[in-house]
Amino acid sequence: MVTEDTLKGTKAEIKLFTELSQHFTMSREDLEQRVNRKNGFNDADKMFASYLDEKSWPYHSLLFDPRPYTVILEKSARLIGSKPKGRLVPREGGDTLGAVINNELLNYQWEDNSRLGDSMIMKWILMDQNVRKYGSSFMLCKWRYEKRDGKTFYDGPDAQVLLNRQVLTNPSYPFVKNWFQYMEYVTLAELEKINDTARSEDAKYKNLDLLRESLRKDDKGKGDTRQSYIESKNKTMRGLSDYLGRDPAFKVVEIITEYRSDRWITFCPRHGVIIRDIPNPNVHGEIPIVHLKYYPLPDDLYGVSELEPVAKQIRALNAHLSAYSDTIALAGRPPIHVNPVNVRMHTLEWAPEAKWMMNNPNVDVQSMRIDTSVTNNFQAVYVTLVGSLLNALGEQSQGVSNINPTQDSQRVTATEIKDSAFTRNVRDNMNQIFLSEALKKQIMFWHSMNKQFLFKGVKGKQKIIRIVGKDAISFFERQGIGDIRPTAEEGMAIARGEMTADSIVPGPRYPVSLGEDENGIPIEAPKYIPDESGQGGNLIIEEGDMVGDYDYIPDVESMKAPSSEDIENKLTMVLNTITNPAVLQMLTAEGKKPKITDILIKMYEATGVIKDADALFESIPEPVMGGGVNGPDQIVPGGGPSPEGGLPTQGALPTGGMGGSATASPVIGGAVGTGGPPQV
Repeated sequence: MVTEDTLKGTKAEIKLFTELSQHFTMSREDLEQRVNRKNGFNDADKMFASYLDEKSWPYHSLLFDPRPYTVILEKSARLIGSKPKGRLVPREGGDTLGAVINNELLNYQWEDNSRLGDSMIMKWILMDQNVRKYGSSFMLCKWRYEKRDGKTFYDGPDAQVLLNRQVLTNPSYPFVKNWFQYMEYVTLAELEKINDTARSEDAKYKNLDLLRESLRKDDKGKGDTRQSYIESKNKTMRGLSDYLGRDPAFKVVEIITEYRSDRWITFCPRHGVIIRDIPNPNVHGEIPIVHLKYYPLPDDLYGVSELEPVAKQIRALNAHLSAYSDTIALAGRPPIHVNPVNVRMHTLEWAPEAKWMMNNPNVDVQSMRIDTSVTNNFQAVYVTLVGSLLNALGEQSQGVSNINPTQDSQRVTATEIKDSAFTRNVRDNMNQIFLSEALKKQIMFWHSMNKQFLFKGVKGKQKIIRIVGKDAISFFERQGIGDIRPTAEEGMAIARGEMTADSIVPGPRYPVSLGEDENGIPIEAPKYIPDESGQGGNLIIEEGDMVGDYDYIPDVESMKAPSSEDIENKLTMVLNTITNPAVLQMLTAEGKKPKITDILIKMYEATGVIKDADALFESIPEPVMGGGVNGPDQIVPGGGPSPEGGLPTQGALPTGGMGGSATASPVIGGAVGTGGPPQV
């Protein structure tokens, strides 16, 4: 127990520790109420795990209808079925190219984050399940810089889904305001190497010697444990023990970080010491917390969970199932009436062909008569309870009629099926609105940290990321980001006499300087270096690409689990539209025409059956001027005109490129190189 005499540090730190402790006491009191109250965290975990306590359950049968688990799982699967396809749009100081580059950087970081543990899809599924069970879920977004074996293992934004039982919020407001505390359990070794502000020395923890001394004096010698404040209900329900903090070789320390808009403070409540007090390292000046809430309340931070409003229906359904099971079991093996005076009790044995010795057979031993009339209405009561539960959850089953669940359970009308689907879609749509706002906040946190930390302390001001998205590849090819000069278009212009070969400087059209080689010759490479297959490439990101402001437009609709019927209807509509003669005529009047190949490729891939739709199409060979292949008037794609044409060939690339970029390689000293992607 920490007292005024055991507090460690300067007078200012002791005063600050007292303030932090007051916040901790207030928020922990609120958290304990939420955990232990009726239909609180503990009851929500029990309902989700289909758990019944044998000691308090009034029936011998322990039957739990697992609909809470099934409904939450299905809702999460419907809402989050794939990676979101949002995009950045330029605002002040931004442009379209910068928006695409930053968007691809975020896509790369989204995938790369899985190296730290769970994938981002898994994290958002956990966020969704937490908010459905507890009413709210929280995600902490910080920059993470981690070294392993002396090398940089990860240097980028991170997203950590917080455990609700370790979240200590300000209970005074219905949203995150003023401060936010989170309890963690880490080792001293982790404290010595943690850096969540991109290589800044100011972020290192202090007073670790005081903390180490306090741990040494601990009479148990095992460090802090979680059980004194937090009970792992999932382990308790399964009869498992929580071993966190019991390892004497790797002592665990309980630390709490209070995040404010202007400063971050980390303290150890059990040891009375502040180990870090730094200004908020993020320029966005916000508490780095993403708060997801689907059903808000005007005066509560947590809102309403999915399970609390239907807790009584769940208990009634389980009681009905267990009571029916008890009755049937009792009727199948009823108690026996025995007259001990006329029966030799030691002969009563439950076995085939057993011999019972008694004076009056069928009189001295009789089965108790069990009234099973209450089970006649089991089906009607069960269907009614299920219908009420699913209606409340917005998951009305297509096998249960809203009109007369007893009579119409097996004959549901098409109108009822449509109404059921519409009810689910409406509720899912409301969830999508709040999910999109939370997702937007996470991405904007990441984008802001990229602008601030991506090149902070980095020697080479370039980073290479992998590009595999077809839309991004197509955009970079259209913009000519990976072109090597002279391009095919420039070669045609030379052939037509519109420009001279001397006016073209061979090399990348959009060069990126990679310094100088050992001979002092400048090393340049294209900003985008496509693969020979055209299925991907490497994008070199520079510090200048981080300039400008952008806004993120989330597309959570793309995250939904795909419906084959919806896809079929949409594809049919697109085909009917692009083949409509009136539409084609209007496009012709505007001087435009549909890109049928691109449309068909997107349609085929949207079905999920065809993955590589490009392979279904091939180009028709174009007639060559002069009547032969590589004739005197042919222009070599990706470079200058062919030697047979008598035109300059300096800087020409091998054939097979796409706009002069498909087989482009880094240019060194102004000449075309032959190596792979540049090593930065």
